[in-house]
Parts: sequence; structure tokens; C-alpha cells
Amino acid sequence: MKSYTDAALAAYADGTAMSIGAIEIHCDPPFFAAGGDGKLSMVASDGVTRDFIGLGANALVEVGGGALGGAAQNITLTLSGVDPDVIAAVNTAAVRGSPVVVWELTFDGSGQTLLDAHIFARGSADRLPRSEQPGGTASIKVMVETAANGLGRRGSRMRTDADQRMIKANDGACKHVSYAGEKTLYWGGKRSSAGSSLSSGRG
Repeated sequence: MKSYTDAALAAYADGTAMSIGAIEIHCDPPFFAAGGDGKLSMVASDGVTRDFIGLGANALVEVGGGALGGAAQNITLTLSGVDPDVIAAVNTAAVRGSPVVVWELTFDGSGQTLLDAHIFARGSADRLPRSEQPGGTASIKVMVETAANGLGRRGSRMRTDADQRMIKANDGACKHVSYAGEKTLYWGGKRSSAGSSLSSGRG
């Protein structure tokens, strides 16, 4: 259960709070980024103050969920509007399997004051699919496998009915089990009015 600061709760109560995402990818070298523009200095999950690079409106983190009894899904981190040459230089082998931490940050209405920070999810980087537009920009995604999917371990996907039946087809012990619904965190850009979305606008 999350415990928000009094300042964050007050901002949510009066409708001025802004939630944005931040990520840590502990590859070599490690990568720290957040929604909005500029640079954000914050204590990372390792207890060290890090500079999180602002990705503006070019980044999106999708937190997958599903209907009752559906299969557990991953988190998808997307960075778009990137030069194809930069994408080509990314060492996917160095990123794959690296620990990933996704943060939910709460700012005041000005987008300048950080009121609260929570670790939203932990996992490991899985696939890194890329896409390019001829003569245009490219995008790269990082598929993050969380504990709900067993973090790559065999035999430990038991959170939903669909996953349990992959282990044993006639085992219906999880048929009434649900998990968190779908949530999309928009890192930058126009603030979304959708109830299931958390938008950013820091800057």
C-alpha cells in the first residue's frame, strides 16, 4: 500500500497534482530518465542521488493489465522520435536482462516541485524491438518482465487462471483471481483526461 506525503495528498485533493514516470535501467553504464524536460536530481533506488534525463513528450510507459483471469502482461517502455543512427548504436545485448525500476513521481501544479516519489514496479529488461520510418525517425521499446510473469523463471507464473492452466491444464484454483487493471503513464505531451491515465507536464 502506498503512503503519500501530506503535500501530495493535498495536491491530489485540489486537482493540481501532476504524476509522471521515471525509469532506471541498471545496464552498463546505467540509464536514468524521467518525463518532462530538463534534468531531475533524485535519490534513486540504490540510495544514490542521480540525474534523471528529461525525455519530454517522446517517451511512454504502458503498464499492462487485463480482464479477470487474463494472462499476466509486461511493462512496455517506448522512446519515439529518435534518430535511426542513435537507435542503431544501442547495444541491446547490454540492456537485455538488466534490472529495471519504474517510478511514479508526484509534482505540484507548477511541475517544478517534487512532492512524492514511489517505486511503481521492478523487473528486468526482456525484448527490445525497434521500428523505423524511411526518411524519418525511429522508436525503440524495452519490454520489462515483472514478478507477475516470473522474471524469466519457469514454473512460477501462478497469478492468474490463464497462467496457472499453462502449468496444469485442469487446475482451476486461480479462476477467481484478478490483478491490477491496465494503466498508462504518459511521459510528457498533452494532459490526458482518461481516468486510467497519469499524464506529465513538468517543465
